[in-house]
Amino acid sequence: MKEIDNMQRIEVSTLDFVRIEPRGKGVAEKFWVNHDNLRKLVKINGENSDQDLMEKVSSLILKRLGVNVVDVDLGYDKYAKSNCCLVTSFLDDDEVSYDTYTCDVIRRTDQLEELRLCFDQIFTKYSSLTLIDESNLKQLKKDFIRIIFSKCLTDNLDSKLENIGLIFNERTKQYRIPPSYDNGVAFHSYQSIGTPYCCIGNQYFEIPLIINYLLDNYLDDIKDVISNLDDLVNNDLESLIAPYVSDNIKKQYIIDFMNGLNNEIKQKLNKERKL
Repeated sequence: MKEIDNMQRIEVSTLDFVRIEPRGKGVAEKFWVNHDNLRKLVKINGENSDQDLMEKVSSLILKRLGVNVVDVDLGYDKYAKSNCCLVTSFLDDDEVSYDTYTCDVIRRTDQLEELRLCFDQIFTKYSSLTLIDESNLKQLKKDFIRIIFSKCLTDNLDSKLENIGLIFNERTKQYRIPPSYDNGVAFHSYQSIGTPYCCIGNQYFEIPLIINYLLDNYLDDIKDVISNLDDLVNNDLESLIAPYVSDNIKKQYIIDFMNGLNNEIKQKLNKERKL
């Protein structure tokens, strides 16, 4: 381990190299290594990027929220002269990635109806998977909802289907959605103007609209996340992220963003209880 920017980082040049990841997905340089008997994807930061830190911060936050998320280590590549992160592989030996990335563009004058149809389209894709049963389909829907909700809570617009994915287990003949990954653009609205967005399928919607839709239609699937969010923002959010966010303005943005959503969620749920 070596210390870079006051944090302990893994020097990836000392690790057992496995293979380069093609540049087709994303723009950052990526390659696989072995570390601590695990296969990990190294993601090299772009110029003036803090995506490695946002990957780490997101991982810590989502674990506290009870959302399934990849493990992330911080690293440094002396050859690239760049910070990076190492994301632990979530594939078992008898599992393969399954491609369901294409979605039609849906246009309606009513944004809420457009959003509903996007969710319906994705769930229809799941229901048409070979060998899928009702129990497996129900779990896929729940896991998808929880990941989308968590992407909204962490201001992450990069929730395209290819960044949520689907995995098929050749032995059990079951599908699963992997842990939340590709979270380097979390809190992307920092220093931006306007309402933050998140992607459903391949279309972007305002985060408040998505959250309200999920609260109205899938509350049972995210009740524990809501409870954990309230506990996190009222107790140790700042201490959790402080070691990884040196920019005080960005740190305050993260705190304010999550506090704001937490308050909006509580207000909505309290209002509905009184009706």
